[in-house]
Amino acid sequence: MFKHLRGEDDASINCPLSVSPANEEEILMAAAIRYGYYYDGDIKEDTPNEVVANMIYQAFKHQMDIFLDDKEDGELFTTSALTYSTAAKMRQPSLGQDKGVKGAVAEVLSFNYRLSNTPMVISKWKEFASSGILQTNMQAWLDKNGHNQIQIQLHNMNLLVPRSSKFYAERSATQISYRYLLPISWILPNDKDTRDEEMAKAIDWWKYIKDRSSSNHRTHEPRGKDSPPCPMFIKKLKQSLKQLESKTVANRKLRRKSQKETSPNDEEYVDSSDCSRLSPGRFGQLWRKEKRCWSNFADGKGLSVSPGFEAVWRSIDRAKIVGFIQNEEKNESLDDTIQNMHIVIEVRADGFVMGQIPRLITSLVAMTNGWLPQSFFDDTTRPDVYMPVTSVPPYLDKRMYFHSARYHFHELTSNGLGGDDKVGNSLASTINSSQPEDNWELVLRDRLLLSGKGDTAIESIEDEWLLELRDVTSVNLRKQIDKIETEEIAEQSFQSRKEDSTSLPLVDTDAPCGAYSTTLELLRNVVESGRWPTTSDARSRVIKTTDATTKAKLATKKKATISQFPNTEESGGVISSGSFTVVNDEIWDSSELPLANSLFPELTEAVFELEKEIIKQSTESPLPAAEGMNRSLHQRQPSSHCAVNRNAQFTPHVDSGRGKGQSVSMIVGLGNYTEGETIVEGKTYAIRYAALEFDGWNQLHWTNKFIGERYSLVWFTPEEVSKDEKSTKLNDDEKASRLARLHSNTVPYLPPLKFRHGSTDALVINEILKEDSNNVYFMKPATNMPLGFSLQNHKCILDCGAHIGVFSRYALSQGCEHIIAYEPEPSNYNLLSENLNIIRSLSEDSPIIELHQCAVAMSSGLQTLVQARHENSGKQNTWRHSLSQYAVYVDRDTKMSSDKQMNTLQTFEVECKSFFRDVLRSGISFVKIDAEGAEIDILVSEEASYAKNWIDITHLVFEWSFTKERRVNVFHKAVSNLHKAGFAVHYEGMGSWWDCEGILWPYPNDMLVFAVRDI
Repeated sequence: MFKHLRGEDDASINCPLSVSPANEEEILMAAAIRYGYYYDGDIKEDTPNEVVANMIYQAFKHQMDIFLDDKEDGELFTTSALTYSTAAKMRQPSLGQDKGVKGAVAEVLSFNYRLSNTPMVISKWKEFASSGILQTNMQAWLDKNGHNQIQIQLHNMNLLVPRSSKFYAERSATQISYRYLLPISWILPNDKDTRDEEMAKAIDWWKYIKDRSSSNHRTHEPRGKDSPPCPMFIKKLKQSLKQLESKTVANRKLRRKSQKETSPNDEEYVDSSDCSRLSPGRFGQLWRKEKRCWSNFADGKGLSVSPGFEAVWRSIDRAKIVGFIQNEEKNESLDDTIQNMHIVIEVRADGFVMGQIPRLITSLVAMTNGWLPQSFFDDTTRPDVYMPVTSVPPYLDKRMYFHSARYHFHELTSNGLGGDDKVGNSLASTINSSQPEDNWELVLRDRLLLSGKGDTAIESIEDEWLLELRDVTSVNLRKQIDKIETEEIAEQSFQSRKEDSTSLPLVDTDAPCGAYSTTLELLRNVVESGRWPTTSDARSRVIKTTDATTKAKLATKKKATISQFPNTEESGGVISSGSFTVVNDEIWDSSELPLANSLFPELTEAVFELEKEIIKQSTESPLPAAEGMNRSLHQRQPSSHCAVNRNAQFTPHVDSGRGKGQSVSMIVGLGNYTEGETIVEGKTYAIRYAALEFDGWNQLHWTNKFIGERYSLVWFTPEEVSKDEKSTKLNDDEKASRLARLHSNTVPYLPPLKFRHGSTDALVINEILKEDSNNVYFMKPATNMPLGFSLQNHKCILDCGAHIGVFSRYALSQGCEHIIAYEPEPSNYNLLSENLNIIRSLSEDSPIIELHQCAVAMSSGLQTLVQARHENSGKQNTWRHSLSQYAVYVDRDTKMSSDKQMNTLQTFEVECKSFFRDVLRSGISFVKIDAEGAEIDILVSEEASYAKNWIDITHLVFEWSFTKERRVNVFHKAVSNLHKAGFAVHYEGMGSWWDCEGILWPYPNDMLVFAVRDI
């Protein structure tokens, strides 16, 4: 019954009563370390915050090794869950720290650890960990062994935080703040007399503020009449900062009271919070801070800058001036004083998307100078407004730094953690600010400013940026704001015209005959029958709806909009918006069809017939495409899905999903309406009976306002192979069939991809045609390959061991224009020829495809090819054929496991081409080698070590046949040759126990190796 008090199970391990302290043999604790840093160097691979966190962690491990005096026994001490307050591992990557930030005042790091030892050692560790000696030793180790360009200052630490506190530096942070050193010259008036007068006021005003703040008064003292006046440019800056802060939304009782007072005669009223996003889960009254959409201030494109992306909705709690920096020098002129004076601005929030803070500074400078209106943030944070702020201040690394993170919940509950007030107070002191931090901040500011002081090139670039902000960026943004304001004024009149639009005739005289008119008639029949389905919650959140008491708004919360078509009489003639999806059952799995397919079979058929007609008409001239879209299709193939929309005014968004398969959407408008264009990345396209292709998964798109009855159809093909349990039940051939069908849409000038069912062909398809994150020829960035490895941006590719052409076709789908493929085995080559036979060419830019029925080896001539034996399961083996000197299959006299396996292997002569002398040529930038052993002699040869022999090759990927040569030192010889030729080499397991001289490869499979070089 009281087992939890004895600590005999894992669930009770954190219970403070579970083990008597005198008999502890194991402790599970968390470490919290507060520190600052400055990185004086160019940021290349890792961000400084990650590098610094790992250095501090290594310093701690080093001290632990010294304490235990046992560096070999890894079971005595283990750690996990290393994280820090600016990390983005538990959050969206877009919420990470800006790359230009090189310093921090008070970063917090945490990790969990487990220590097992005798009770005496445990007791000594607690005593040692709670003393200041460990921090001193770690600081000394960091100063001596740290990075020569990084200075780290440890402020405080607590190494005995109970696990029950559940303290994690990243996840537990409730608020983070950054500071920016704003040159005062950026916001001073241009007129010299006014400038000098304002500057003098600023110096006196700040001196007064500083003296008051340093005095020992304990109560609020109002400023006297004799206090110096605040300069006008400071007032403007404060006003701009105030506009940046999120509003605090009144509680529900006050909101309802206010609404009733506003509309006392209305029996029903609209809750004013419908248009606001609050911050539930935040500490205290911070939950009532309104979240705003900062998509126009974010880095990147596609989903990361879409208003529908949750990460761009942030709450800015406070923006204020926290200090002035005035580096006074003897005999310094006023102009020099202005040049050396900076205002310290602090911005606190629940998080920032990457790129947000620099763009906020840009906006604040423009607003303070009067180049942009004070309502700028109200306009740009509207989710239905596309107004990207493209200008960012130069030299972010010399002005911006991370200040601190708050842990409100832990600050409140830290006292008395684990029944020990000392432990609780220690955690509180670790996660709260202290005097050493203030001293470090002064050092950090000096280093940031000194890194650019006196550099005339930096000053010139900043002056040019300021002029461009004034004369170009602000002017363009102002035009967009004026346009929005004009549209707002016309909105009321527009809504009145829209209500009158119900009198427009329902029969179009300009609708093209055929599929267009048929589809339009069926759409109207659905509306008249009252059977239009309810719009999904996800889609409703990106459709504008007209509120009965306010102007058009965007539903930004789940279930905030029910986009179902009401009865026309009940709605007073107002036509609602709605959207649903139908699926092409000729392409998509018939077991996964939506309800709309069964409700509207005729409409479904007509919708996809219309797409076919549009595609047919595009054979003479390509379909119009949105600017900036990367389209490699020569002719569109039929889509699997179509979104059917009626009177839906979409706000800026990107489509959900990864856009696998076709990835290019096509939209067309139908009906009797005016305006209603589709806008893609800010450019307007008329789509009424005029189809447009665009990248819905990567390009922001939305709908212009319209009058009348507007339908739109959006055809697309998403990723078909889902990651749920149902997909795992498919056999290899079924998975390959799906992937082959989707892949064929991306290369319509080639025939549908063919393969042999019941063979290893399916395994090749499943390996290569997966999404990039799982594709075997795709590699994420690594330390020695910061750009990763992919097929992007390669015009000419050499495929050695082309099999049935899956890799070559995949390369074509990625934009390759020239394929050179070698395959010696006759049955594979026949299928390769079919799969790479161009059947349709719509332009002179059709890819060049060269096929060679030859083997690739170190030397040329005739050699014997051994055909691989089928697998024991009876599956046909089509990918292990090899030259005789590399073959692992031999003739057998014993009975075989399968009737399909033959005792005597089939062999035949094939022509071989020398890799370096006959195959490589100028213009090839990417090489794939899967030669079943022949790559061994190629890569260990002396020729492979000379850079000139690789000509224009920048990317090489090959399968090393460990099953044919198990000696790791032979593999190392090939790697060494590639290094000599200038390649960086990466493979799984680098540096592991087997990756040593004298070791035999311990696994039953071959290994893929990536190599990259710059030329």
